[in-house]
Amino acid sequence: MYSWLVALHLLGLAAFLLAHGVSIWVAFRIRREANRDVVRAMLEVSQQATGIAYIGLVALGIGGLGAAWSAGLLTATWIVASYVVVVVVLGAMYSIASPYYQGLRQALAGTADSPAADDVTLAGRLQTRRPEALAAFGGLGLVALILLMTLKPG
Repeated sequence: MYSWLVALHLLGLAAFLLAHGVSIWVAFRIRREANRDVVRAMLEVSQQATGIAYIGLVALGIGGLGAAWSAGLLTATWIVASYVVVVVVLGAMYSIASPYYQGLRQALAGTADSPAADDVTLAGRLQTRRPEALAAFGGLGLVALILLMTLKPG
């Protein structure tokens, strides 16, 4: 059973990293795009990739938790610290990314209360440092997880 869980963990990791890479690329790339239809299409691709990344994250979590349970390490200090890192990073990244990208999608489409943003307003909204903030949180979280897995403190 342990090898099946490790395989699920690794498959989830691969799916998460590949799909999340698409969203990372879009986050940085749309800032240079002037065509609103291209921005809209890229945001759609990113949203679809994010869905796949979350599926990968669930598989990664199930496989990792199952492997830790099978090895009797479910409550080891370094594993519990990993849970905390994952939850904190997910919360931070969601709170930074979701309001911005949902607002950007609404600005592109318009709503019943407000028309779609004009090109100048859209260009201004695309000039943001959110991708860097997301990369910083995600990168620090990844480094923390790698350190926890290699050093196994506690």
